[in-house]
Amino acid sequence: MIVSAVINGCPSMLAGGTVDVSVHEKNLDGSLKELHAASGGPWGGTCVDKCYIDWLTQMFGKEAIERLKRESMGDYVDMLRDFENKKRNISPDTTGLITLRVCVALKEYHDESDEENIVSKIARMNLKEEVKFQRDKLRVSADIARKWFQHSIDMTIQHITGILAEPEMKDVNTVLLVGGFGECKLVQEAVKKAVGSRAVIIPDEAGLAVLKGAVRFGHQPRLVSSRCVKYTYGYSVRIPFDASKHPQEKMFINSYGNKTVNNFFKKVVEIGTSVDVGKDIESPSGYILNKEGETRLSIYASTERNPEYTTDPSCTLVGKLSLGKAPGKTMEENNAKVYFAFGDTELKASVKIRKTGKVMTTTVDCL
Repeated sequence: MIVSAVINGCPSMLAGGTVDVSVHEKNLDGSLKELHAASGGPWGGTCVDKCYIDWLTQMFGKEAIERLKRESMGDYVDMLRDFENKKRNISPDTTGLITLRVCVALKEYHDESDEENIVSKIARMNLKEEVKFQRDKLRVSADIARKWFQHSIDMTIQHITGILAEPEMKDVNTVLLVGGFGECKLVQEAVKKAVGSRAVIIPDEAGLAVLKGAVRFGHQPRLVSSRCVKYTYGYSVRIPFDASKHPQEKMFINSYGNKTVNNFFKKVVEIGTSVDVGKDIESPSGYILNKEGETRLSIYASTERNPEYTTDPSCTLVGKLSLGKAPGKTMEENNAKVYFAFGDTELKASVKIRKTGKVMTTTVDCL
């Protein structure tokens, strides 16, 4: 049995900036079973670039940086591209000074807005041995450069170790590092240290590892046989009003003349549940169409396991399905079955009217 966690980190703020973690088990037929819902955060290249820009802002001043972006955006982008190339080769063993390109205009903007020139400021800050500035070259110590990566690394490792510490993840025997982070030596070493012998580094030249996976997924849409849902999914229903449980203001008289409570969250699938891709999941209870007028099924997602009402802060309306007019006059005649089926990136909701057998379907994007 091969159970692997894949860490995909985008290297640059020019191309994105998230760290995405997924955990899968390889089945005997070659398909994949998702063991943990894809997760992550904004700790990729953007995070590192921000720390670099924050440091430049501390050195040259906010006014100089903003003026550079406003008047010389091309130079600002070129500066980040140069940093993109250099940061891939910074490792735990790098020593001495690292040369970075910054445009001459940045020094000029600083000296025009600050009473102290940049060279004098570097000396006053006792950084003469760690920071040197010559025309369009900024040379900084490896120790300073490594600090720009620290927050990104800390958050990534914290997230990975948290997932691997879950009891369900005890059989994970391979950790793959792909994407831009697969080329970053600092991240490579940090992941190896955190997960030990399970780490497998896959250098990603021009994003090929991720690209090849996307192509294969396109040719084999059933490559993933099961997945873990990221939210609790359900729909809005009316339930019988109970004065001992429900506040009076939630009481509503439905089209059948019964006292009900609106916006009750009827749960179909709970967050973290493993579901077979493409297989229908029947709701534990049916759905009653309105006796008069049109009926719409409102589909909700929640970050909680057991939300009570669809109006709770954790709930988000993700889709609606028009069911038309009721075929009968009684609740029994207008009863319907509700089914959810999860695809690789979407949710299909279906409603089957018991009296007529008519089935209506809608699709909700789960990305």
